[in-house]
Amino acid sequence: MFFNRNQSNFIIASPRSGTTWMSKMLNAHPEIFCVERRLFGDYADLVLDEGAKNPRLRVTLDKYTNSLFQHHGFSKKLKKRLLKSFISSLQHEETKLSGKKTIVDKITPYVNTSDKVIHNINDFFPKSKIIYLVRDGRDVLTSGVFHWFNKQSAHEELSSFEKKRREIHLNKTEEQLPRFFQDKEIQQWANEWVQPIRTIEEAKKKHHVKVIHYEDLLINTEVVLEDCLRFFSSKTSNKVIVKCLEEGSFKKMSAGREKGTAVQNAHVRKGISGDWKNYFTYEDGKLFQEIVGDALVKYGYETDEKWYEKIR
Repeated sequence: MFFNRNQSNFIIASPRSGTTWMSKMLNAHPEIFCVERRLFGDYADLVLDEGAKNPRLRVTLDKYTNSLFQHHGFSKKLKKRLLKSFISSLQHEETKLSGKKTIVDKITPYVNTSDKVIHNINDFFPKSKIIYLVRDGRDVLTSGVFHWFNKQSAHEELSSFEKKRREIHLNKTEEQLPRFFQDKEIQQWANEWVQPIRTIEEAKKKHHVKVIHYEDLLINTEVVLEDCLRFFSSKTSNKVIVKCLEEGSFKKMSAGREKGTAVQNAHVRKGISGDWKNYFTYEDGKLFQEIVGDALVKYGYETDEKWYEKIR
């Protein structure tokens, strides 16, 4: 039987939703080791980071092991058992290294992999607890596009528009563009946002699930954090909470900046909500809405699916 001693729990969110912030706070807790493993998703690609000479491989463990065992002639059942064995050994080493009893794996699924991620969590970790961290998808899109100023797919060249936009915003020039987003970026990031949260109901069938909002975490950080610690059955003493809050403060994570002050090539950008309003056009909003359906209304970000009409 696998995973009984070192049961993993999970935080699932779209990219750019505050998982790095949450992991900083959780890792400051004496009982919690929060890590990003990329176990599931059957995904691999290459990205070129700003200033790097060579591209970096992003690959999930299931994708890697499938490739590793490709020519062994192993059965599907044996491959799964070997993957479980590897994860079990990994968890043992994580527990030994950290000295902590609770493991929390933060997952921001790659686009078109969310269903695979939750299916494998159901299969491999049926007793795990899951926190879904939800942020306004329009802020996810805005933050995501800025974040990708620092990297690009290794097989793609920047278009003339992308080069111009990147130059304007990284150099903070006063030149204005008629539109900030491209259709392909809206399509990608709208799916990056909505796909993970569409697995929430599926996850609830087998797991104890808690949904929290990034915006609530911004406003009532201590209250939401304490609630999450209780969810993971961890200590919530005042001393512990203060330490977690200190480690996760925006000022500490951004090397001294105040919230709302952006450095465009930084991983931690502004730490605010509602920044999308500075960039969305009517056309952007209409396309975003077509992709995400009822999600903005369902999670309390809008009261009407025609919200983009207000941007005119």
